[in-house]
Amino acid sequence: MNHLLLLPQLRCTFRNPLPEKQVFLVAGGKTPDADWLKQAVGMAPLWCADHGIDACMKANLKPHHVVGDGDSATTEGWTWAKSLQIPVDEYPPEKDLTDLQLTLQKIGKAYGEASVILTGVWGGRFDHAFSNIFSLKGAADFGINGACAADEKEVLVFLKGSNNVHIETLIRPEVISLLPLSSECKGLSIDGVHWPLDHVILKNTLPYAISNNLTPSSNEFHVTVEDGWVGIYLYWK
Repeated sequence: MNHLLLLPQLRCTFRNPLPEKQVFLVAGGKTPDADWLKQAVGMAPLWCADHGIDACMKANLKPHHVVGDGDSATTEGWTWAKSLQIPVDEYPPEKDLTDLQLTLQKIGKAYGEASVILTGVWGGRFDHAFSNIFSLKGAADFGINGACAADEKEVLVFLKGSNNVHIETLIRPEVISLLPLSSECKGLSIDGVHWPLDHVILKNTLPYAISNNLTPSSNEFHVTVEDGWVGIYLYWK
C-alpha cells in the first residue's frame, strides 16, 4: 500500500493509505518553475486544465490529456498539444463548471480512485484560488483523495479526519500554517513546531493557527486531525 506523497521540497507519510494511482495536474494559475515541475511529476500521468498546457510546453513535458475551453491557454500552447496528438477535450467558454472542475471529474472517471497533486493553483485572483482549492477538496466525492496543491514556493497538503501525517521538509520552510477547510477541525494536533497544539478544535471562523515554524533542531513535524478537513500550508521564499 502507498502511504507516501513526495515533492522536491518535502516528504509526507500518511497513516491511512493513499490510492495507488497518483496523477499530476497542471491548472492555469501561477506557472510553476520548470525544473521543479519536471522533478515533481516524475512518472505520474500528467494532465492539464487549459492554460496549464503552457507550463508543460515551457518545461517540455508532454501531458497525457488536456481539458478546457482554450480561452486562457496561448494559441502556441494549444497548437503544440494538438500537434503532439495529445487527447484534447474542448468545451465552450460559456459553461457551468470550470476547466479545473471538469478535469478533476475526468480524472476520477479515468482512474476510479487517485491522489492528485495540483499545481498552477496560486497567484492571480483570490476567487480563482478559492475555487481551485475547494474544488480539489470536493473531488473526494468522485474518488480523488490524498491530494495537495503545490509549486516550488507554496504547498497545501489536505488531511481529512481520522488521519495523521508526518512531514519531513527537505528544504526548510519559512512558514507552516493550519487552515480549517471545514467548519470545524476537531482533535487537531501539531508537534515539532514553535507553537504546538494538542487536541484542539479549530474553527474556520477563527483560523488562528497560522505563521508557525519548525523548532530550530528539527526539519520534521507531525499533524493529526480526528474530524474535519485541515489544510497544512507551507511557504518558501
